[in-house]
Amino acid sequence: MTDDLDIKILKELQKNSRIPFRDLAKKFNVSAQTISDRVNKMIKNGIIKKFTLDCDLSKLGYELTFFVHVNTEISKLKKVAKEMEKYSELYSIHIATGEHDIFAMGVARDTDHLYEIIENKISQIDGAEKTITYVSLKMIKDVEKIDVVTR
Repeated sequence: MTDDLDIKILKELQKNSRIPFRDLAKKFNVSAQTISDRVNKMIKNGIIKKFTLDCDLSKLGYELTFFVHVNTEISKLKKVAKEMEKYSELYSIHIATGEHDIFAMGVARDTDHLYEIIENKISQIDGAEKTITYVSLKMIKDVEKIDVVTR
């Protein structure tokens, strides 16, 4: 179980996963060993899955963020989702309830690239019946997961 100190540590690590434990210890008025023990416990318990970084994909040439809803033959739902995992442009794929079977988020260099992803990749998957695509015009809110957690 996590406590307030664990949540504070997680929030700081999300901002900067390279922050030294001694800096966190000073900030929270505990020992660096306490921070190390807490982080290692959260890793062991699967709370911290990985340490990563956040890239500005537009600066790498991926100007469009898009959302695609995919309807499938129900018997091929998992197969379609598994196949979609192969496409590096898709960074989040969810099997969902409701009108659409799969929701995915992705990036594309431009509209031609987006067309290629939808027409030549997703639509060609055996069992994918229909796609509906949306392009993000502007992101308004993008929070880290732990920011949703309150105590």
